[in-house]
Parts: sequence; C-alpha cells; structure tokens
Amino acid sequence: MKIAFNGTDLSIATVEHLSLALDRFDKQPQFELWISVPNGQSLAMLRNGSHAWLMYLRFNGDSGVVTKGNPDHQGTSAYTLSNGQVDEHPLSWCIDLEECYKAIAYFFVNDGARYDHVAWQIA
Repeated sequence: MKIAFNGTDLSIATVEHLSLALDRFDKQPQFELWISVPNGQSLAMLRNGSHAWLMYLRFNGDSGVVTKGNPDHQGTSAYTLSNGQVDEHPLSWCIDLEECYKAIAYFFVNDGARYDHVAWQIA
C-alpha cells in the first residue's frame, strides 16, 4: 500500500501502525490523505475541521465515487490540498470522521476494497 499524508509518502506496513498514524492525523484539523494499491484502487480523504469526505477510485483515471452525507447540509467547505490548491466541495458529501477512518482501515486490510457501510454517489 502507498499512503501519502499532505503530500508526504509514509511507510505503514501493519494495521496497528495505520491505527497509530490515524490517531496522529486526527490531531490535524485540515489534511489530504491518500491510500492506494499499486496499479489499482485509491481512497482519498479530505478534512477541514469537522467536515470530511472520501473519494474512491477503482483505477488510475477513474472519475470515482464520493461519500454521500446528509443531503440537507447546504453549502460548501474549503479544503487545502497538499500542493496548496484550495478546493470547495459540497457539505452534503461529508460524513462522520470516525466513518472516514473506518473506511481507510477497511481499504488497508482488504487490499483496496470499498467500505460499504457508508453511502457512495457519483460526484
């Protein structure tokens, strides 16, 4: 697995190390996290404070799917990417932070499988 936190590649070999890393990441109010299988699926998490969402890509170049949060949440939130770019995405994509972390752990231990305990939608 390849893992990048705010543009920095990390070496994480076990689910225990991933859990410790997620605890460290959680202390950062804003971040971009990517986890990917070589030549396969990728999962991205963007966080800004209490707002966070996921994007799942089946392969390089895939338009992917994003999490589907509460459709009643109106407006957008700004997310700073590792390259400094600021993007805005709908608050309706946001899900609970803990669900994001569960999806990342699931992806890690299941060789890139998509976590189906959250709703997904085409962006």
